[in-house]
Amino acid sequence: MKRKGWSTLLPGFAVMGTFAVATAQAPPAHEVWQADVRVQLLEVTEVKAGGPLTTRVVVMSDNDDHARAVRLEILLPVGVGVLRLGEGCRSSPSVVSALTARVSCALGDIPVGGLREVRVMTTGAATGVLSRFAAFVTSDTPDPVPSNNYAEKVVP
Repeated sequence: MKRKGWSTLLPGFAVMGTFAVATAQAPPAHEVWQADVRVQLLEVTEVKAGGPLTTRVVVMSDNDDHARAVRLEILLPVGVGVLRLGEGCRSSPSVVSALTARVSCALGDIPVGGLREVRVMTTGAATGVLSRFAAFVTSDTPDPVPSNNYAEKVVP
């Protein structure tokens, strides 16, 4: 781009005229970091009939980059109480019989190909009622395949 203005050629001398002005070049294109975090496994097991349930969730990070600040939400069925939580997890502040009962886990960073396993022990569900457990994982790194971030398990 050319502009008219004063230009200093030598100390104490200035000329009026047209001169070239350097313009800022566009910054180089930034690489987009992507990590496909997903719920690899959602498993709910009962040791004995009517006893506590163990929910096991395995989260995996795949694609090109590490998944940063991974978070896992485990949604609990109505009427199920939390007995034991995995490391980095906390239960919802609402009463367990509320529809929003859940467990939130901060899993930190997961490297490419890395796995994190979370176990939560809960009270058994009401007899004769289908109990629906769900898990949802997300991270601060953009996810190219968000459709695999959710899993659901129904326990009779």
